[in-house]
Amino acid sequence: MRLKSCFISVLLLFCSINLMGKSSSVERFNNRLLSAMHTSETVVNDMSYLLLHGQTNRLTEYTFADKDILYIVFYKGNLIYWSDNWLVVNKINYGPYNEWHYCHFGNAHCVVRSVDVGKGYVISSIIAVKYDFRIENQYLVNNFADFLDASNNLDICFDNKKSIGKIHGPDGKYLFSLCKQSENDAHDKSDAGNAIDRQLLRTFSYTPLFNTDTASNEQEKRYMSQNRIRVYALMFGLMFMIYIIWMAYIIYRAKGFKNLRIGYKFQSLFSLIVLIGFFIVLLVSIDFIRKNYELRQKTILQQKTQYIQKALQDTYFWSRDLNRYNTASLNIYLKDLSYTYKTDIHVYDLTGRLVGSSQPIIFEMGLLSLRMSPKPFFAENTNITQYEHIGTLEYLSAYTDFVNGDYTPIGYIAVPFFVSSDIINAEIDNLLGILLPIYLSIMLLSIILTSFISKQISAPIITMGEKLRKLQIDQHNEKISYKPHDEIGLLVAQYNQMVDELERSAAMLARSERENAWKTMAQQVAHEIKNPLTPMKLTIQQLQRMKNINPELFEKTFTRSTELLIEQIDNLTLIANEFSYFAKMPEMRVEEVDMAEKLYTSIGLYKSEVGDQVQIVYKGLQSGVWAMSDSKQIMQVFSNLLKNAIQALHNKHDGMIEVSLEELPETVMIKISDNGPGIPENIRDKVFNPNFTTKSTGMGMGLAITKKIVEESGGTIRFETSSQGTTFFVEFIGCPAPDNKEA
Repeated sequence: MRLKSCFISVLLLFCSINLMGKSSSVERFNNRLLSAMHTSETVVNDMSYLLLHGQTNRLTEYTFADKDILYIVFYKGNLIYWSDNWLVVNKINYGPYNEWHYCHFGNAHCVVRSVDVGKGYVISSIIAVKYDFRIENQYLVNNFADFLDASNNLDICFDNKKSIGKIHGPDGKYLFSLCKQSENDAHDKSDAGNAIDRQLLRTFSYTPLFNTDTASNEQEKRYMSQNRIRVYALMFGLMFMIYIIWMAYIIYRAKGFKNLRIGYKFQSLFSLIVLIGFFIVLLVSIDFIRKNYELRQKTILQQKTQYIQKALQDTYFWSRDLNRYNTASLNIYLKDLSYTYKTDIHVYDLTGRLVGSSQPIIFEMGLLSLRMSPKPFFAENTNITQYEHIGTLEYLSAYTDFVNGDYTPIGYIAVPFFVSSDIINAEIDNLLGILLPIYLSIMLLSIILTSFISKQISAPIITMGEKLRKLQIDQHNEKISYKPHDEIGLLVAQYNQMVDELERSAAMLARSERENAWKTMAQQVAHEIKNPLTPMKLTIQQLQRMKNINPELFEKTFTRSTELLIEQIDNLTLIANEFSYFAKMPEMRVEEVDMAEKLYTSIGLYKSEVGDQVQIVYKGLQSGVWAMSDSKQIMQVFSNLLKNAIQALHNKHDGMIEVSLEELPETVMIKISDNGPGIPENIRDKVFNPNFTTKSTGMGMGLAITKKIVEESGGTIRFETSSQGTTFFVEFIGCPAPDNKEA
């Protein structure tokens, strides 16, 4: 019981879902139809305005309206205008004005609305809902209008039993119902279609509408050609894909296209140009074949039209119009002409209504309207060739005037002809079958040739790059051998010339460097010898003054001064020995040095030299502050810094130098400040450079040597300067006093 109830529930759910889907589909169809009705009403309002204002000539602006909507204008019951459409509307009942109602015409289910404009004008707009062909094929099927887009399994009906949904107009009025098409109806239509298909096989222009043995054979040949083209296209696509992957890998390894070698750039760009050229030529060729085929068909069609026009003119030489008396046998005569010129022929009177055809069954079946196309009818020049359509199938139709012996128009002649897309596609397939193997070979050959040529071009450049990478100034460099006299040959020649010039320049540079080295060494020797001489001179001058001023203290000062002189003489001896052995500065012997004693001694020497011209103030201990440095070269550091400070105060009456010594937790900081003008900003980064000086005398080695001594001692030196003066900060690594000194 439960199983039965569950089954019923599932069935009801399925039915409800199915009904909901159908309801949604019907609602969507109704909304689209209402939208088309709104569009039609807008166009009718515009046309009504033109009619009321006497601008009937502007109705031709609506010649190319939507192919599924037809507009017809009546004046006092006579048809005076119709839009471009192939709906078979031979007779129309106005019905109630301003209301949409259902109507079944010769080849379609439609909804119609007529508007009484006034002044005798009536406009009827007809919207095709579903076409009702009796021929079943790929072009002529019973499909709904494009903008409605409903299933072809649905049909138009008024049977509530088959109905899946009702369609209403904007005012809510019932129009028709959508229903499922039964299998019997489809079978009956198919049988009727086959019978009519056999009748239409005798036509010429409409042959592509039907499947024949010849068409099947052509289709089979085209299918084989397409298979061959697919193989070529697959080979080309595979080769192109491999090439793209390889180039992407090369670009990825080079980290960008800009970084690729010139050979790879040339190869990729040349192959890309060949590929683009291939596609351009292929597209142009296809377009040329299509246009050339259509042009040939139009030319042939126009020629046939002229021949037919001449033949009809001879037949109706004395006729003044086309009436039911002189056109009684027109269909038979047109049939004979159609066999002669291998085309169908339609003849219309001066009102645009059909009066004869070589294939009247086309019109009897409702495939074409009895009214000719409005464009040639309303145009000033009737000689027009244009595309028309039946269902989804387009065809060419050539129009010309039907004239009598006096060349007076008595009607119109239409000659339809199908520009078969199958024939065009077959010609395109043949072209592709010829071009694809050729271009495939060209692509392979171009890739091989570009690879070979790019290697030939890039080989000397790569060799030149390797040579440049291995280029050594002080060694013999090999030249590149390249015989061709092209652009690369010129580049190689310039490289070889550069190698010769480089060797000559290297020899000159080596000689110049040796000379500069001896000059620099001489300057350093002179500077190193000069530094100990300055304190020696000052010491002797102090002894002389002491002997003259205070002879009693001379003996005490003499002993201390002689020790200093002996120390400086030893330093000179050391410098001379070091330069004689190594031709360089004395090697540093870093040890414990009493910085306070060395600094205080240097200050004492320069105090006696400057006298009252510059005030030198010292803050700190006079001894017992130990740090790591060279005990012999440290005096040069203090001497150079004090000398620079004194020189910075040249011609300054209130010059002052402040010297301080401070013991920090791990270092010893010495500051030497002056109140001079400061160091100019443009030379601050050059202060410690060798051979740089702003003075007219000296070699500019003092601060360079000072920095070298401080840094080799493990210390640092820097300065701060402004317009108020300059301060040098010298910091040494602190250390405890040695054991022998403490004892």
